[in-house]
Amino acid sequence: MNPRDRELGMNRRISRRDLLQGMGALSACTLVPGKALADKMLALERAGAEPAGYPPALTGMRGNHVGSYEVAHQLARQNRQDWGAVQEPDPDTYDLVVVGGGVSGLAAAHFYRKENPKARILILENHDDFGGHAKRNEFQAGGRTVLSYGGSQTLEEPSSFGDVAAQLLRELSVDMKRFETSYDQEFFKRNKLAGGMYFNRESWGVDRMVPFDMEVFQSTLPLAPSTL
Repeated sequence: MNPRDRELGMNRRISRRDLLQGMGALSACTLVPGKALADKMLALERAGAEPAGYPPALTGMRGNHVGSYEVAHQLARQNRQDWGAVQEPDPDTYDLVVVGGGVSGLAAAHFYRKENPKARILILENHDDFGGHAKRNEFQAGGRTVLSYGGSQTLEEPSSFGDVAAQLLRELSVDMKRFETSYDQEFFKRNKLAGGMYFNRESWGVDRMVPFDMEVFQSTLPLAPSTL
């Protein structure tokens, strides 16, 4: 275990109370509005109807959108423990329950299904879309559908991916060689664009965009070394 692992608290023991409280928090996730939305959209899909509010086509800042964080905030900030009567339990039995439908959660489900083809897997996600940072955005321009990434531009370049991650991309038929010709790698440099942080007048007294190197910001984050 290296010093960075200790910064993350990986050397601390997990008590029985922490485990039980964590299970309670997981149960609270079933009460978030995202579950109600998922149930509604699933019912429409089963009925053959076109669901409204298609997440990839929505615009605006949609990181943690309204409806995705209220229960977590109530639990963490207000120590709320009671959200009313427990909903009717899911009668189905699952071989695997994955908390979080981001890249890691979807990959975990993929690998588990690969080893257990007949497994029933449930993925819990509090947002109205899956993929986490890598969820996709869709735009209609000139009669064409244009796809873009949500926030996966901050992921490491594929050339540095480990064997497991690279194998996952191959299994999903992702052609990494197309990146070299499909992505305009000189766009930002050619147009003299760079990263920055925006400070609004309401919070900081002045509206100002400050140039900022995102790589410097990322280097300060305590991340555990990956074996993937």
